[in-house]
Amino acid sequence: MQASSTHRPFAATSLVLLLVARIFAAPSPHAAVNEPVVIRPPGVAWSLPATLVIPEASAPVPCIVFFAGSGPTDRDWLSPMLPGKNGSARQLADGLAGKSVGSLRFDKVGSGTNQGPLDVLSLAHYVAEATAAFDFLAARPECSTVYLLGHSEGSLHMTSAAVTQQDSARFGGLISMAGPSRSLLETAIEQIRDAHRKAGDDMPAVEIELAAFGEAMRKLPDAQPPAMAHVPEARVLWTQATDPRQAKVVRELLLADPLEPARAYQGRALVLSAAHDAQIPRGDGDRIFDALASKPGTKSRRVIADANHVFKRETRDPSSLTPVQIASTYADDGHLLADGTVESIVTFVQTAHD
Repeated sequence: MQASSTHRPFAATSLVLLLVARIFAAPSPHAAVNEPVVIRPPGVAWSLPATLVIPEASAPVPCIVFFAGSGPTDRDWLSPMLPGKNGSARQLADGLAGKSVGSLRFDKVGSGTNQGPLDVLSLAHYVAEATAAFDFLAARPECSTVYLLGHSEGSLHMTSAAVTQQDSARFGGLISMAGPSRSLLETAIEQIRDAHRKAGDDMPAVEIELAAFGEAMRKLPDAQPPAMAHVPEARVLWTQATDPRQAKVVRELLLADPLEPARAYQGRALVLSAAHDAQIPRGDGDRIFDALASKPGTKSRRVIADANHVFKRETRDPSSLTPVQIASTYADDGHLLADGTVESIVTFVQTAHD
């Protein structure tokens, strides 16, 4: 009995030490991360410079990959062709982080700090970039699920990438923001038409040249330059589509049907439109939503009030604004994201996460 009594204090002490050890071994909350990273997929010559944002949390959080819109639009959704340094993507990433949602935004090839090699440009390459970004986040222990978000032209690429990832265990869903439902050629022609209509130009002449321009673009490379005296904006597209250095990818982009990948996608989806979008009408969002093969109840549709094309706050009717006035609000310091933008995305990803 005495020996047993002698060992009781030691046994109790051991239990205390074991409990302390367990406390110190328990997982600590994830520290907040907001840092530049470079994604280097194996076996390829290209890489993706990016910004990773992970909020501080005690458990893994939903994370989102952003894909920017057309042209040289960078990871923050800034373009050297537009004024301002206050990009919507950076604002969106910060807003999501404040709601315990992580993100990764990157410079697609030809934008920001990612200037080569440009010979990889193709629709398939954009999907490869989105896939590399998805894999990077899926490998992070801080991320519970990974969503793909595409803005404007980026919606086309992210929908295609989502089709390839929809059976992945880590994939959460697709988010389309101001995505076009028509080809970029049709979208561009409509934008040119609207600009001339608002300017009070000779619309019969504009219509004749736009029709000839569209027909010639669809017949490339076996087409002669059409008359473009009344639609000089079309010359930029013609030059890009006939430049040997980029003709293939430009024609791919201009003629691709955004509804084709949508019809092949069956996962969760959120389709967002902006009520005051001067570039993509809300009807395009309706067509994308209807085309998705997702089951009823797994796809959501939302129009953000008082939002422009990049989802900044805009209360004015775009038909009353000039192109310069419209573009000046995309990245200026005075415009925040429209109310409801962050909240809609958070609700979508956290509903599944919970």
